[in-house]
Amino acid sequence: MRIFVYTFLISLLPQALMAAAPMTLKDVLQVAKAANPKIVAAQEKINQYDAQKSLTKSYIFPTLSWSLGGTYLKDAVYTGSPKFSGDPYNIYASDLKLSQTLYAKGLYSAVSQAEYDKKIQLVNLSIAERDLTQNVIEAFYRFILNQHALENLLKNQDILQKSLGTSTARYERGRGLMLDILQVKTQLALIEPQIENAKNQFVIAGQQLINFMGENAHDNLKLKGKLKTILLKDVQKYLDLKNIHLPEYELNQLQLTQLEYTRDITLGKNYPTIKLVGDYLYNNYKKAELFSDYSNAWAIQLQLVIPLFSGFSSNDERAILASQDTQLRIARRDLENSLNLKQVSSMQNLEASETSISSAEVAVKLANQAQDEASRMYKLSQIDFLQYLTVQQSALQANSSYDQLKYQSIIAYSNYFVASGQSLNILVDILSEEGVKE
Repeated sequence: MRIFVYTFLISLLPQALMAAAPMTLKDVLQVAKAANPKIVAAQEKINQYDAQKSLTKSYIFPTLSWSLGGTYLKDAVYTGSPKFSGDPYNIYASDLKLSQTLYAKGLYSAVSQAEYDKKIQLVNLSIAERDLTQNVIEAFYRFILNQHALENLLKNQDILQKSLGTSTARYERGRGLMLDILQVKTQLALIEPQIENAKNQFVIAGQQLINFMGENAHDNLKLKGKLKTILLKDVQKYLDLKNIHLPEYELNQLQLTQLEYTRDITLGKNYPTIKLVGDYLYNNYKKAELFSDYSNAWAIQLQLVIPLFSGFSSNDERAILASQDTQLRIARRDLENSLNLKQVSSMQNLEASETSISSAEVAVKLANQAQDEASRMYKLSQIDFLQYLTVQQSALQANSSYDQLKYQSIIAYSNYFVASGQSLNILVDILSEEGVKE
């Protein structure tokens, strides 16, 4: 089978890409995963949760602060016991304070919650990359499908132009009718808006693919690929339906587990806390003797705080957490139903498309043979233009329908791989010329 190279022109391209080789589906995916804004933002959010986890861990460690100050002051004489007989004096102080939480319900759960934030984001990144891969596959082959449609219309226009020349020559020799000329011109006028519409769809498909690649425009985007016919019997040997990966399930389970840690943190403030508090103080009227043995004082305190009443807020907090748990479990059931439906519908679409493609392939071969025979007979004046036009339109419709069915088959496989928890990388390998990497 021949490999098509497609060129798409939109606007200015950086000089470094002007001489770029045609891009395969894998090339486009590599660029998209590296530059797509949604993927880049999702990756950066992982860095954010890494920092958030480190910040949460810091709350477990003790806090230590040191203050050093000097004050110039004068006591009021009327107090009866002013320092230095009411004359101004200096006082210097150094205070070292330590605070360490020994027990607080939910303290370590906060670290676990931060860890699950990162785990959830990693799954979200996995879902984003999978969805991007699916979108790129769809856009890549829609681009090729629209290119085929445009090529078929241009080919049909060229046939009509040649038919106009043949009809005109016949009419001038007295062997043809003016009606044939008028019919050809009518078809040429009708095909013009079809070509313009096909060009617009081609441009839109190209721009959509460029957007997925994380770029604004390309001046010379070249794609290397074809609408490949895939058979289910050839795909099934690469599937592993016993070990499926459904990130939506994983995400739901992570959220349920994280909710338990959130429960500890939320309700933890209603439980007693124990802290160790230490204070080491230097205080003197003379700066030179501030840190002498006679100027220091220290204290160590074990602090227990017991919340007694909070306006029954804990009851409302428990109700909120219970509702969140119920919502996640309902979402899981809905997810299971949705995925089961997608699995069944995508498999049915695969089987239907395979049957349709087989029939369409036969129709294309017969239509192309009929087209060649009609062209020969029309040149020999053995058929009129109306018969010739009917054959041409049938060939165009057969080719367009065949391309559309192959495109729909690729999309159906993409949907099936996602619904059945299979890696889209396998499908990309199947669609690529080099085949599947085992």
